[in-house]
Amino acid sequence: MTQLATTTAGTSARLVKMYAKPPILLGYTYDSQDAYKARDANRLLALRIETNRSCNLRCRYCYAESGGDLTAALDIHLLRNIVLQAAQLGAKSIVVIGGGEPTLHRHFRELIRFIRRHGMIPMVFTNAVKVTPELAEFLHENNASIMGKCDSMRAHVQDELAGRAGAFEKIRAGMNNLINAGFTKVRNPHRLRLGVSFVSCRMNLPEMEDIWHYCRENRIFPNMEVLTPTGRAKETLQDQYLTTDEIRKYKLRLLELDRRRFGYDWLVYTPLIASGCLQHLYSLYVTLEGNVRPCAPTKFDEHPALKKDGVYPYNVFRRSLADIYNDPLFRYVRTIDRRLEGRCHNCEHLDECLGCRGYAYAVGINQGQGPLKALRSECRQCFKQVRNVECPE
Repeated sequence: MTQLATTTAGTSARLVKMYAKPPILLGYTYDSQDAYKARDANRLLALRIETNRSCNLRCRYCYAESGGDLTAALDIHLLRNIVLQAAQLGAKSIVVIGGGEPTLHRHFRELIRFIRRHGMIPMVFTNAVKVTPELAEFLHENNASIMGKCDSMRAHVQDELAGRAGAFEKIRAGMNNLINAGFTKVRNPHRLRLGVSFVSCRMNLPEMEDIWHYCRENRIFPNMEVLTPTGRAKETLQDQYLTTDEIRKYKLRLLELDRRRFGYDWLVYTPLIASGCLQHLYSLYVTLEGNVRPCAPTKFDEHPALKKDGVYPYNVFRRSLADIYNDPLFRYVRTIDRRLEGRCHNCEHLDECLGCRGYAYAVGINQGQGPLKALRSECRQCFKQVRNVECPE
C-alpha cells in the first residue's frame, strides 16, 4: 500500500519528488500559479464561447440541450468582435465550445484563422463526427488544440450517451483523422494538443481506467468530468449520477495508475482529474445569446435574482466584455476562493482546487438556494473528510 502524499499535503510543492506533474492541454487548462497570477493582475486568460446550437448528436448529458435541427448561430462579425475584446483583456486562448457542434458553423474556419491571427490558441471542442482528414490538417496547421469525445470504448454505450445510433464509429473515424494529422506528435509530452472528454456516470464507470490508460499511452489529454445535474441530464440520466464514494474510488484508482505506470502525481480532490479547474479565477463563458457566465454550468443568466426588469444585464451585445469582467458580480466570482463554505472554507488545498463551482452551483440552485449562496457552497463531489487515504495495490 502506498501512502498518497497528495491527500495530506497542502501545496503541490510538497508532492513526492519522484513524480512529475501530468500533461496539460494547450489553451484549455492553466496551472494554479498562472491562474492566481492572472486573477491578481485582473487579466483574462481564456474565453469560452458558444458559436451555434445545431448539433449532429443529441448527448444525454448536454448542458446546453443542443441537437436536432436547431439553426441558431452567432454571426461571424459578432464572433470576431468578442474575440478582439478578449484579446484586449489579455486572453491567451479562445475555447470554441460550440453550445452545439462548432464545426457545423458556416464560418468555423474563418473563426479559427482569426483567433490564430491575433496571437491566441484556438481550442476547439468537437465530437469529431465531421472531422475529415482535410479538416484535421487545417486545424493542425492553424495551431489549434482539440478536445474530442470518448465517453465509452463500447459502441452501444457511446451511442446511448451520444443519443445517436452509429455515433461510436463516426467519432472514432474523426479522432483517427486528428491523430493521423499529427496532433499526438508533440515536441513536449507535457504540452498536448489533443484531448478527449468523457463524462463519468454509472453507465461507463467500469471503463474509466481503460480510457485513461489509452489516453496516456497515446499522448492524449484525458478530460474526465463528473455527470452534473444540469441541462438534459436532469431529465434523461437521473439514475446515472455517481455517489461521493464512487467518485473517490475511481479517482484513487486513476491516481494509482498514473503513479505506477506513468510517473505522474496530482491532487486527488480536484474536479477535473489530474488538471484541476480554476477557471472561475481567469475565464469567462459567453452563450449564444451573448450572456456571460463564469462557466458553462454556472447559469447566472437563467436565475431571476440576477435579472433587472426581467433582463440579464451581463450581455456582450449590450455591454463591453471589459465592463462585464470588471463588474462587482464577476469580481465576486474571481474572489470565490475567499468566500467558500463548508469543507471548502479555508481548505489547505485552495492553491490548487476550488472544488467544482459549476456542480456546486447546479446542486444549490436545484435545492432552492440563491445564486451567490449556491456558488460558494461546498463541493459535493469532494471526499476530503476521508483521512489517510491510500492507493489500492
